[in-house]
Amino acid sequence: MDALRQIISSAEFWKFVIPLLGAVVAWYSNERRKRLAEQYLRKEANYKDMLRALRGFYMGAENSQALRAEFVNQLNLCWLYSPDEVIQKGYAFLDTVHTKKICSDEQKEEALGAFVAAVRQDLLSRKLIRKTQLRGKDFKHLYAR
Repeated sequence: MDALRQIISSAEFWKFVIPLLGAVVAWYSNERRKRLAEQYLRKEANYKDMLRALRGFYMGAENSQALRAEFVNQLNLCWLYSPDEVIQKGYAFLDTVHTKKICSDEQKEEALGAFVAAVRQDLLSRKLIRKTQLRGKDFKHLYAR
């Protein structure tokens, strides 16, 4: 025990340990920063594609069927790394534009605005998603018509 105390209290030991701990902390911090940046870029690309695909829900849009399908596909990808609110607001928007449900233009615009605001809030937060309240039963298998 005395030998261990003597080693720990020696200057040589701390000359080795302090830089080693500093290197480990720097490596961890760098990896976390890289992971955040990669996730942000994936989210941003996904959200850009979703916003472009929104044109498919307006009258007179070219390739509206393909654009709507792209929006639904991108919303499904949101299950991988987007917060619950983005997914829920995306589904709420799709409910307003569903062909069997009649909603006013004002309701549609309000749902779209809430969805875009949730996307913006997620991008501005730059946080990793660690928890979710969504479960498998919440996933909706949708297809665009």
